[in-house]
Amino acid sequence: MWPLRIENPIFLQTIYGNYPDLSSVEITSAMMGRDGPSMHLAFISTVLPYRPPTKWGEFNAASFGLEFIAVETISLRKFENHGWSAIKMWDDAGKILLTCEGAVRLSLTCQFMRIKSMSGVLRSQ
Repeated sequence: MWPLRIENPIFLQTIYGNYPDLSSVEITSAMMGRDGPSMHLAFISTVLPYRPPTKWGEFNAASFGLEFIAVETISLRKFENHGWSAIKMWDDAGKILLTCEGAVRLSLTCQFMRIKSMSGVLRSQ
């Protein structure tokens, strides 16, 4: 599930037709920034869009970069360098809540989020 408080969901909704399932993603980075404070979360998903941009070329996975703005709470309890995780996000009392369980165990609360990047990637099998 994705929160309703995404600042720029149009491209995501256009290429996927809805919000893609994040129950099996590979987290590639989680970076905190003191301004805001903010957090940038990058991951790879094998859920493919039904209408990908031509410029993506050959790909078998999608790379996402999400930015969480005005982070209020955060907890990172585990970060393995390989493996799958399930991300859940939802709106609650004017805030966005995120939990991530699996190879990465993370939770956060923030005011806003935006999609910083999306691209097709070719993962080796």
